[in-house]
Amino acid sequence: MEQEKPKTQTPEERYHQETHCQSCGRFVGIYTRCPYCQALTQKRLSIRVFKWVAVLTSTVGLLMLLFFARHVKTPEVKIADLGPLSNFAHVRIVGEVTQSYGVHPKWGSLGFVMTQGDAENPLTIRVSAYAKVAKEIEAKNLVPNKGDVISIEGQVRFQKDTPSLLINAHEHIAFIKRGAAPAPETVKDVDPDKIDNGLIGRFVNVTGSVLSTKKFPTGTIINIDDGKSGFPIWVPADCLESDQPLRPGDLVEANGKVETFKDKLEVKVLKKGAFKVVSRVSADTVTNEAPVSETPAPAPSESPTVPAADAPVAPATSDSGNSAVEPASLAEPSAPSAPSATTETPAAVDNPPAGGN
Repeated sequence: MEQEKPKTQTPEERYHQETHCQSCGRFVGIYTRCPYCQALTQKRLSIRVFKWVAVLTSTVGLLMLLFFARHVKTPEVKIADLGPLSNFAHVRIVGEVTQSYGVHPKWGSLGFVMTQGDAENPLTIRVSAYAKVAKEIEAKNLVPNKGDVISIEGQVRFQKDTPSLLINAHEHIAFIKRGAAPAPETVKDVDPDKIDNGLIGRFVNVTGSVLSTKKFPTGTIINIDDGKSGFPIWVPADCLESDQPLRPGDLVEANGKVETFKDKLEVKVLKKGAFKVVSRVSADTVTNEAPVSETPAPAPSESPTVPAADAPVAPATSDSGNSAVEPASLAEPSAPSAPSATTETPAAVDNPPAGGN
């Protein structure tokens, strides 16, 4: 007997068999159980294996991505390699801190300068952190100081042919070598008239009487007596003890750093509590010391009577017993007399009668 050959299904028949329920005949798509009658549907083995392989592969891929993200370091670059095409790139830079500004007391931002290369051809980049990140760095004592060798990760900002780096997390700061701890600044007591260019950059303590003040939104300039035009002291708004205004003559004491502003020396107060008012003058003292105006008192409201234009002025009379002479302008004017009939008018004098020799 001849064996019956297996019937070969066409693609259309196979598609209909795998996408429709064999029990109720409804379309079920990729479901292995019919959502209508709950009957199991027949699927090819290759499709079932592919579904499990896809899930397994994606899970392994996510685990590998997590591993590399935590253990693979950001590539280290040189400052000289940064250019316009590096804008917004996440890079790592190793260098020495040559200038540290610390955390700004008002704005809360962190800034310092890193240097690479030798002393003859140094390359620098400014590193910044703002708001919450800067506060976290300060709280964990990660603020770099001058002389520290550190590794920094951040986002490159390239503007006006100058690169800069923005730190996005406090974990991106790593110290390779700590620099020597800076020696404590010695404070020197000096008189305002003794401050010269040799004290620039040093901390001094000055005391003097207030001559004048000039207030700005960010602080106040206080000029103290130095025997000349006054020596300026810059006091930030957050370093003042109170909002009570200073008066000329108040005795103040300031502890700050000698700096130059517009080629003029000044003492800049850097922290709260470094400026205090030793003594204040009373308001009565300021009033009593004010210069008295020497302007003469105004004349009486009643003005003397002015004689008429054609009224004769009485001659000044003098009394033998009194040396004072009464001004003629204050004498009582007499009533004007009627003109005489014989008085010639100016016209008659100027114009002689017609027919005269």
